[in-house]
Amino acid sequence: MKLTQMGKALYPLSLIIMISFISGCTLNPNSPEPLEQTPAPNKVTLKIVESLMTPLRTVELDKLIEQFERDNPTIEIVRVTSEYETADQTILTMLEQNQAIDIVEVRDVTVHQLAESGLITSLESYISSWSNYMLLNNNAKLMSRDAGDVAYYIPSSLYQVQLYYRKDWFDAKALQVPETWEQLFFVGKQLTKPMERIYGFSFRGGSGAVNTLSSIVQDYNGENVDISDSMFNTDGSTIFSGKRAAEAVELYKKIYTEISDPASIDWGFNEQVQAFVNGNAALLIQDSDVIEMIKEKLESSQWATAPLPTGPDGISHYNVGAAGWGIASQSKHKDEAWKFISYLSSIENNRAFTDASGVISIYNNTIEEEKYSTGPYAPYMLMANDPDRFQGVRKPSYYKNYSQFFQMGTDLGRQHLMNVISTEELLKQFDDFWRKQGKQERD
Repeated sequence: MKLTQMGKALYPLSLIIMISFISGCTLNPNSPEPLEQTPAPNKVTLKIVESLMTPLRTVELDKLIEQFERDNPTIEIVRVTSEYETADQTILTMLEQNQAIDIVEVRDVTVHQLAESGLITSLESYISSWSNYMLLNNNAKLMSRDAGDVAYYIPSSLYQVQLYYRKDWFDAKALQVPETWEQLFFVGKQLTKPMERIYGFSFRGGSGAVNTLSSIVQDYNGENVDISDSMFNTDGSTIFSGKRAAEAVELYKKIYTEISDPASIDWGFNEQVQAFVNGNAALLIQDSDVIEMIKEKLESSQWATAPLPTGPDGISHYNVGAAGWGIASQSKHKDEAWKFISYLSSIENNRAFTDASGVISIYNNTIEEEKYSTGPYAPYMLMANDPDRFQGVRKPSYYKNYSQFFQMGTDLGRQHLMNVISTEELLKQFDDFWRKQGKQERD
């Protein structure tokens, strides 16, 4: 604590008076024995490292931290952030270097590597006595666990895509909202005006392209997909060897070449969303965290949301993504870290956090609330209530070489879109890759 100038001047005098007082008490044998002073408990400092940062999300997290510190005066929380694009690598480096951190943001695409390397600790002993765990929805429980069925983090939010469309453009041409991939291509064709830089679909050909590519292939495999191991069908074959896989990939290519901006072969998340909100694309498939961005740019009458398009058998598959909080293995304060994680993960606090983030809550009861009954979140309830048609699948990020597939989706996908490789060659390379991964997993 800093001393003021007046405090500095009075400090010697105060010290003399204090010494005299203590001496008087000590030297007087008739004085009552001084009360034993209980030392203030040491304050524990927890360092928490974020991966997914947005302004609204961080503001809400800071509010929750402040309230937790008020309720727990012996615990201090220090939030650590890094560059968005490199945050996961930063977390990995900090853990590998055994830096003094306690809680890290774990994602569905990072949990396997962190757990397998022993960098985060199992939460099984904590959740066994945490009553809220049984209240989590099935997707939250699924995503919290690694391939070994061990819980390594408690999700704070779930990510699931839906369809966004320019309602004003659809109304102007009396177009129906597409329910299948074929219909999406058809209506996108009606709305594409290349000379005006207006396109039917906001395509993503850069990093992350593999998500749409694999989803459309899954949809064309229909009910054959193994939802717990989504690169494979229930008979053990890969989705890329399915009899309609080629049809799916050809349609994927047509969506790019005929109803998407040619520049979108390089687009990532930001460019894809900006094309929609800036009036350059009629259709977008994205997570719910784009809702607040769209609200800032478009009037409510200009846009709307709908369930995902399905394949020929009327089935749609969607990846469930998740991010949440895990405990670093090197933490010296694991019990305090769990106390903070369970605090963040209460129904009330999680709802506040997900509302601020624009993402989906981890609790079952919120799906029935008003937020999901009308407006832009309504398709999530529609899809949740029709599980035969809309099937959530686990992203294969728990496979050791998933990062290679993620990159292949960009590299090979680009080559296919540019006619460098054929549909057959694309499917063969993906099929070979996943048959090899499946064999290694079994061995």
